[in-house]
Amino acid sequence: MNDNFFQVALDQPLTSREQIQHFIATHANKEAAEELVALLREREKVGNTMISEHVILPHLESPKIKQSQILLIRLAKAIDLDEETPEVQLIITILMKSNERQIMKQQIAQFTRRLADDEFLAALLNSESEERIYQLLEEETK
Repeated sequence: MNDNFFQVALDQPLTSREQIQHFIATHANKEAAEELVALLREREKVGNTMISEHVILPHLESPKIKQSQILLIRLAKAIDLDEETPEVQLIITILMKSNERQIMKQQIAQFTRRLADDEFLAALLNSESEERIYQLLEEETK
């Protein structure tokens, strides 16, 4: 597994869907951020990204993404994105380059299966340190 597969950003002061989308897009590729924000908006039109109480899972596949990875963003304060998406505090973002290698796709699929585990999600939501979150994430991929 490459060392940058997981990226964690704790206590982010983001307060709107637009700020979250811009944060994700800038992380994926600063030079193509506006195009990636547009893709995130299109994805959200397809359906709600909430996967559990307080947790959303936006995902993006594009040739503009520099590196496939999982970006975990925990907000400083929970926010209501809309009526169907209240009290969001954890954003788990899947960023995948177009035409990614099969082994990377398998790693991402393996990780997404773990998201069905409520205890795993609770641990990600409640862990006090970035180090502990990285431990949890790495445990799940061994």
